[in-house]
Amino acid sequence: MRYLRDPQRLVEKDEFKRFIMIGMLNTAIFYGFYEGLYFLSSGLEHRAALSWVLAYSMSSIIAHTTHRLITFHSSVPIEHSLPMAVGVYGSTLIMSTFSEVILIEVFAWHHRLAWIVNAVSFGAIIYIALRHLAFPTRLNAKETE
Repeated sequence: MRYLRDPQRLVEKDEFKRFIMIGMLNTAIFYGFYEGLYFLSSGLEHRAALSWVLAYSMSSIIAHTTHRLITFHSSVPIEHSLPMAVGVYGSTLIMSTFSEVILIEVFAWHHRLAWIVNAVSFGAIIYIALRHLAFPTRLNAKETE
């Protein structure tokens, strides 16, 4: 609850700018995977959702590395950050896949529109979760003392 008293601690401006820049790169990689998989899965049922899951999973590995090294300049031990990042990415994968299916199958959205809405919506959630769970500054501070 300390974050509610001090909103600056919830999001750090420079770090969030780096997250946006690195996120754009990661999103381009994710989108490339998605489009390639969507093309290759022609004729399969639920191909958009399948492409989403596979592309999300592959790009999450790249995203963890880029966010660890560039976005958060993290010295948090990999033994902490990787399991937490897997939890964050796994949770958001489940939620975003559910959203993807609902938007495409129930509301009949075009798969690219659903992709954009999900990528943007879950990007904000991922930033906050990674910052406070996978790469917490309190662990960085402990290592430098």
